[in-house]
Amino acid sequence: MDLKAAKAELREKSRPYQTYSYYLIIPIFIILVFLLSLVGYNKGTFGTIVFVFVIFAHVWASKLDLVRKRKHVAPILMYVTQGLGVVLMVLLVTEVSAGGTGNIALGLSSLILLPIEIIAIVFFFISANDIKKAYPTMKEDAKAARLEYQELRRSK
Repeated sequence: MDLKAAKAELREKSRPYQTYSYYLIIPIFIILVFLLSLVGYNKGTFGTIVFVFVIFAHVWASKLDLVRKRKHVAPILMYVTQGLGVVLMVLLVTEVSAGGTGNIALGLSSLILLPIEIIAIVFFFISANDIKKAYPTMKEDAKAARLEYQELRRSK
C-alpha cells in the first residue's frame, strides 16, 4: 500500500470516531458556555468556536453512511439558533437605537433560542449514540489505520 492510499484509509477509518467525539464534546461545551454566561462570563467567542465545530461535525457526519438521518437534526437546530440570534441582535440594535420603545416581545422572542439549543443538545447525544452503535469498533479501527499510516511514513 502506498502512502496516499494509507492516508485516505486513515481519514476514512478515523472519521466515525472523530465525528462521535465532536457529537459528545459539542453539547458539553454548549452547556459549559451557558453556565459560564450565568456567572457573567462573556460567551461571544466561545459561541463562534462552538459554531465552527458544529459545521465540522456536520460535514463529517454527512459522510457516515451507516448512521441514521437524524444525525443532521442537531447541527440544523444549531444553524437555526445562530440565524435567529443574528436576527434578534439586529432587532435589538434597532430597538436600542430607537431609544427603547419598551417592546417586550423582543425579549420574549429571545427565549425561543434556549429550548431549541436544549433540543439540539439532546439530539447531539442521540446521534453520538447512533454513531457508536453503527461503528462499534471505530476507536480500534482508527488506531489501527493510524499505526499503519505512521509505519508507512517511517519506512519511506
